[in-house]
Amino acid sequence: MHKQTKSIMILLVWALAFAGIVSAQQPSSLVEAEWLKANLDNPNIRILDVSKNPKDFGKGHITNALSVDRHLDLGDTTALPPTLYPNKEQFERLMGRLGITPDTTVVAYDDNKSLYAARLTTIMEAYGHDPSKLKILNGGWVYWEGKEYPMETGPAKMPAATRYSASAADQSRLVSSSEIYRDVVLGAKPGVMLLDARPADEYQAKKIRAVRGGNVPGSINLTGANFMSDEDHRIKPLDEIRKMLTDAGFTPDKEIYVYCHSGDRSAHAHWVLRHMLGYENVRVNDSGWKGWAETLSYPAKDQAWAWQAKEAAK
Repeated sequence: MHKQTKSIMILLVWALAFAGIVSAQQPSSLVEAEWLKANLDNPNIRILDVSKNPKDFGKGHITNALSVDRHLDLGDTTALPPTLYPNKEQFERLMGRLGITPDTTVVAYDDNKSLYAARLTTIMEAYGHDPSKLKILNGGWVYWEGKEYPMETGPAKMPAATRYSASAADQSRLVSSSEIYRDVVLGAKPGVMLLDARPADEYQAKKIRAVRGGNVPGSINLTGANFMSDEDHRIKPLDEIRKMLTDAGFTPDKEIYVYCHSGDRSAHAHWVLRHMLGYENVRVNDSGWKGWAETLSYPAKDQAWAWQAKEAAK
């Protein structure tokens, strides 16, 4: 076969494979392990591993994946609270190091029910990366490993670095704690709903991970990780998730602010609501309960101090 003809055929196969991302059964922000398995060598795709412990990357990861450190790469290491998303310069350096351009399709995965993968795609979207090129692997590492799909060990094979130019952070995707205080606590925007995506024990101050426990007055607790299967970390049926949300009052016509402890679960809830269910008006708070709790002028419902919990546990 002529070399040029062969190259054209390969490009057509890749184009058809990309078209296969979108199906009538699932939104385009989610890809299946079977599809990724067939596209491991596609040069237009960057596979990013955002697992809980980056040190485990060398023990096993998806073939051709690159490691992203949730804390060093996906947080602003120059600011407080450390839950904040990286600033523009930090983000551009990360994208450049990973060899990503604005035309790159990213498939993110983790071993934590896609919470960290969603943090990455939410950050990328906020800085202007085309949302249609941001994908999360259904089931992540847990499902992939269970299927014994192609894996490799050792350090990643790093691609050539790029110069990535990001937009300023899109504030229509993010919401600050001061806006939550103004719009929800003080009631400046009565129609806004506030979703607390933390586990129930944190919401109820039974488990305290900051200087004080409790929740933001006016918030409704719906643990976003419950949208995922405990067994294989795949997303539950969308009708089941939609019912969870509507039963709690979160309908697509509402403006919704989302927070959690440190910006991971809130990013995941944003991904599910916006990209899986089509909720159009969802904004993420990256400061989270940690930032709210440590700003002592902000009020807290069901407030309990960390030192009190420690005394009670003795």
